[in-house]
Amino acid sequence: MSSKRVAHNVPGADFPEWYPSSSVVTAGPYAFTASMSAVDFATGVAPAASVSPGLPRTTGHPVKLQVRETYRRLSAALGAVGSSLEAGVSINQWQPTFRGDAVRDDSAQNAYVEHWEAWRDVAHAYIQGRNEFLIDDRPASCLLPVDRLVAKDSLIEIQLVSLLDDSGISKRAYAHDVHNPLGGYSVGMEAGPLLFSAGFIPTDFESGLHPNARVPQHIWYGNQVAAETAETLRQIRITMESAGADWADVVKVVLYLTPEGMRNLPAVEEVWQQNWPDSPPARAIVPVSGIGGVKGGNVEIFVIVARRDAGGDREVITAPDALPAIGHQVQAIRSGEFLFLSTQLGRSADGPLPAAVAAQDGLPFTRRALVDQVRAIHEDVAKICAAAGTSIENTVKADLYLTDFGDLATLFEVWPEPFTDGLPAAGFFEVPPGSLEVPGCTVAADIIVHCPQG
Repeated sequence: MSSKRVAHNVPGADFPEWYPSSSVVTAGPYAFTASMSAVDFATGVAPAASVSPGLPRTTGHPVKLQVRETYRRLSAALGAVGSSLEAGVSINQWQPTFRGDAVRDDSAQNAYVEHWEAWRDVAHAYIQGRNEFLIDDRPASCLLPVDRLVAKDSLIEIQLVSLLDDSGISKRAYAHDVHNPLGGYSVGMEAGPLLFSAGFIPTDFESGLHPNARVPQHIWYGNQVAAETAETLRQIRITMESAGADWADVVKVVLYLTPEGMRNLPAVEEVWQQNWPDSPPARAIVPVSGIGGVKGGNVEIFVIVARRDAGGDREVITAPDALPAIGHQVQAIRSGEFLFLSTQLGRSADGPLPAAVAAQDGLPFTRRALVDQVRAIHEDVAKICAAAGTSIENTVKADLYLTDFGDLATLFEVWPEPFTDGLPAAGFFEVPPGSLEVPGCTVAADIIVHCPQG
């Protein structure tokens, strides 16, 4: 095992030059894959993953065909760097809300009314396809709908964190009755110095929302999103602590919120402060179209925890020359060989970038607003990395969320600028309009960076 960060482009699982991602990046004991799909990047979904246009009902299940091709590519990428699907410890899966030529309806008041059955159909078929490849001790898992994936006919994208074969580390799955998911994945996975949880949702897996997460609709008391957040964190904490982890050692939280959840972010912040009065973890807030697994839910959360009994540690990183963190979070946490950053937005200390706002208002067709935001993200990430003794060039994983895929081509041009020694493993997703933490921002990034040791 080498502590050096290496970006790999693997034949059969690689991307064209214009697509700014490596197939997989290795660093420390882990391999981080890009968000992969069954797309050939020439015409769309690859022929091997497509039903026959003339015989669409008898030439294979469209979801399962794409799932099989995607796992084939993931297996090729991991195998080429000395890892495997079986060594997976954390998996994210994404499905689109708007497919094909469907027009995004920004006026829809309740996505669950419009899209729940379609989401469920894809998730059900995906799980059946996944089970052909991931048999035992499945990774801790999140499966979420966003507005769109890069290819209009993609039905699923998948990204994995796996242990390297020469890491000397054995993964260990664990379970707890407080959260007993029906999807057949691990609620948490110990992997050397880090513990990865699944995406927890506020449900009892029997009646929908957990009773603790239900706010009576006939009285003026209680906040639905706050109740869901509190119950989700309660379940995560019980499960993590039963595995020997310490709540104070959480290094990173990814908080997925629906548009309704984002509107109630001030109430979420109050719950956050109650859970971490001091030294909160780094936090990425990711807007999503809905929450998988519980109809009507607004919150899904997964955490990464330092395991002190396995050599894990936790250091808050503060870069005085970078923008201060917004909300109850820190700029970043370093744990061992990795730096976990909070959400990165192209913003100022007081809100959206004035230059980006002016460009959006006066020169919207130039996409200058997007360029300014991405370069501001690069600048701030570089400062935080420097404070941690590393470099933005050591980024291993980056997920980028756009509120309008009309900006995607521009993002593809500007995102690679700081990376001269191989691109991070990346994913690109369209999320609901106007849904980022800072109104007026149109792109957000969730980033993990390698910190070379010695």
